[in-house]
Amino acid sequence: MATISTLGVGSNLKLGDLYDQLQTAEESKLTTITSQQTTYQAQLSAYGKLQSALTSLQTAAAKLGKAETWNSTSVSSTNTSFTATTTSSASVGDFKVNVKQMAKSQVLTSDSIASNTTQLGGTTADNTRTITITQPGTTTPLTVKLADGDTSLNGIAKAINGANGNVTASVVKAADGDYRLMLSSKTTGTDSDMTVTVTGDDTLNAVIGSAALNEQTKSQNAIVSVNDIEITRQTNTISDALPGVTFTLKAQSAADETLTVARATDENKKAITDWVTAYNSLQSTIATLTKYVQPDEGSTTQSSSNGALLGDSTIRGVQSDLRSLLTNVQSGSYAIMAQLGITQDPVKGSDGSTGNLKIDDTKLTKALSENPDGVQAYFLGDGKTTGFATQMNNKLTDMLSTTTGKEGVIQNAKDGINTTLKTLSKRYDAMEASIEATMARYKTQFTQLDTLINKLNNTSSYLTSQFSSSSS
Repeated sequence: MATISTLGVGSNLKLGDLYDQLQTAEESKLTTITSQQTTYQAQLSAYGKLQSALTSLQTAAAKLGKAETWNSTSVSSTNTSFTATTTSSASVGDFKVNVKQMAKSQVLTSDSIASNTTQLGGTTADNTRTITITQPGTTTPLTVKLADGDTSLNGIAKAINGANGNVTASVVKAADGDYRLMLSSKTTGTDSDMTVTVTGDDTLNAVIGSAALNEQTKSQNAIVSVNDIEITRQTNTISDALPGVTFTLKAQSAADETLTVARATDENKKAITDWVTAYNSLQSTIATLTKYVQPDEGSTTQSSSNGALLGDSTIRGVQSDLRSLLTNVQSGSYAIMAQLGITQDPVKGSDGSTGNLKIDDTKLTKALSENPDGVQAYFLGDGKTTGFATQMNNKLTDMLSTTTGKEGVIQNAKDGINTTLKTLSKRYDAMEASIEATMARYKTQFTQLDTLINKLNNTSSYLTSQFSSSSS
């Protein structure tokens, strides 16, 4: 059968060119579908960006709607013998603190030994002995097995450190021919005092067992008084003396010091600022997704720079619902956001203004300093239905819901687009199959036509030749 490129050769007709033109015309039907697919894919991507911006706003609103945010505290005093950190469970106020004693770790040393490489143990029948170091505060004793050739000071220290227990071993050179094994507890307090025994080698036990070791540094517990109440702990980090306060002891106090725990207004301000930033970012995202660009003069098509969701009712509904929350009146000392120094730029529309929020830092700082409970009441409310942040978080939760049967507007919009894309994909496949069938039919018809015309031409040539001979 003739190929596409040879159609019409026998008949002297340009059937191949005609076939190509028909194929181009048929395939233009697919272009319409792919154009629609591109548009809907762009919309789906745009909704993904909108969803991301809404999620960021919800995260910021949810933080403003938590009691922990408003109960946050900080240390406003400067202390020398200790540092302190606080959580939201700490009580606001002044506390008298005196570090009477720092916790210390016990350090044990051996007597002087002439060499750090000479084997100190005896010769055992099974070539092994065990060093056991027990500490009252450690559940499992540290055990180390040594072969006959590992009983030098260096070998002992290496084996103990390799066991990764609660004890560190070092070999100290005091002078030529004067080496000492030094054992240090990794933790402080009397519960970490070490008892060392060697089983299976009395010779080595006589050298590094507890009876042979010297207490270089005596352990001691930390003692600190808080408002004249004495507290004793094993470590210099104390987190259970005052609720929500963690002390880190640095040195013994020369005199009583005052720990001042205050409301963390800076943390509160940051939470508010983060929310405003997230809200303005959302407005910027919406402006980009819905922007309109004037087409060139004389153009019959819209600009390709238009936003993917230009004219979309869902995104405008989302923006409108969130803006309406800004004007909700709350009960309490502060009824409207402007009283806290948070105001909204005018929405002018076509000039690009998106109604962003701005903060008067002086006014907000004053409100947080003078009436923090009032600011908390405005944002938090009852934590269920009242309070600005609570209401916005509830609204955003509904908008972003993906729960089956309770899908929010964003999920519904995405589902609608995905359904349309599936329909377009099926239409594309059906149209492509139809075009292939049509072109196959054209090819058969053109081939038959070419063959017929070729035969007719041959017959014509034959008859012409016969008539010419007869005439002669």
